[in-house]
Amino acid sequence: MIQKFANGLYLLAIFLLPWQTQVILSVGTVSGEPSAYAVLGITVVEVMLLCVYLLRMHRPKEMETRRIGRALYLFLAATFFSLSASRFSSVGWFHMVHVVSAAIFFFLLIDERTKLKPVLVAFLLGLLVPISLGWFQVLTGASPDSTLLGIAAKDAQTLGVSVVETVSGRMLRAYGTFPHPNIFGGYLAVGVVALAWLTRFVKKKWELAFMLIGSALLGLTLIVTFSRSAWLGITIGLIVLIALMVRDRKMPSRQALPIIGLGVICLLATIAIFHTEVFARFNPTLRLEAVSIEERTSQYQTFGDVFLSSPILGVGPNAYTFTLADQDPGQPVWSYQPIHNVFLLILGELGLVGFSLFLFWIGRIGHISLMSMQTPDGMFAVTLGVSLFVIAVFDHYLWTLWPGLALSAFALALIVRWSKSEARLPYYGS
Repeated sequence: MIQKFANGLYLLAIFLLPWQTQVILSVGTVSGEPSAYAVLGITVVEVMLLCVYLLRMHRPKEMETRRIGRALYLFLAATFFSLSASRFSSVGWFHMVHVVSAAIFFFLLIDERTKLKPVLVAFLLGLLVPISLGWFQVLTGASPDSTLLGIAAKDAQTLGVSVVETVSGRMLRAYGTFPHPNIFGGYLAVGVVALAWLTRFVKKKWELAFMLIGSALLGLTLIVTFSRSAWLGITIGLIVLIALMVRDRKMPSRQALPIIGLGVICLLATIAIFHTEVFARFNPTLRLEAVSIEERTSQYQTFGDVFLSSPILGVGPNAYTFTLADQDPGQPVWSYQPIHNVFLLILGELGLVGFSLFLFWIGRIGHISLMSMQTPDGMFAVTLGVSLFVIAVFDHYLWTLWPGLALSAFALALIVRWSKSEARLPYYGS
């Protein structure tokens, strides 16, 4: 009975994952202004995940799962060690709440008792609300605030809101229920891979209908997030998947073809309708795109100052922007941004010690995915890993914000489960 309740609560938490409902205790400031990276609070989903973990505490039997778990524990230990030496421990402690919650999420999903198909269905169903809201935002140019969803009001004419700017005006990008359109794009990209994996199991008409609707919605909405990192990540990931299928002569099933076809048609139709805005995202001569490129370039120039200030233990988790403000005070709050590269960001915040253990953990996951690359599930594991890697190279939210940490945990755990499903990895004795 307890396990059934825990499983139901877990699926509900995954469905509610896009909702940013949280209890905010305080908001820190940078240059005298509130900062998105100094919000001290905890989300409802994190509390739900903790309850599920306490109800389902279980020691994995599989050897490789134990190794991955130990590697994650070492990384968490290094993160806390870096926090203890940080000058900005207050914001770091609340960031560690999110990091530990993401680790709990990861452990729950790699648990062999967790069935993947219900989890992925819950994840995809959970995207329906942000997809609906995202299209409302794009078509109306505005979005109301909602305490229930944990989102603030937005308007395309407000400075600081993410928009696409063309000669015809400003178009609000699709935020959905997320703090930024890029995060929404990341969730949709992972959703595309998850849906592609589920197409292998379509047997009934209602399952085919669910997949067709999901394929259409994901293809339509991914474009209007105007997230270049998500576009690039899913494009390279799917190219890798196609290459692996061609190499091993494992083509999609007959049931998957109409699902794939509809998704591609919806994607191309959206590009045709919003072609001016899509092309604007790749035009460096436009004002907003030029500013974006300049900001990201300058972040690489200032990275060395942050890293060299504490190269061994780092400046501390979530302390990157505060270190920038300390080194160059008096600038506007929006000018202090984490570097848009997860790997360099972790290197700067956790130093060589934490970054080495992070690579050790990721290396464990990468090892088993490469071992299983010739199996159908292993191909999807590699595809998701490539997509996540590309996004991590061009953005920072996978480490800096709770929805990004949750997405990282979800995707990495899927890679582990898909890699293990047919890899015939050794077990410890009973």
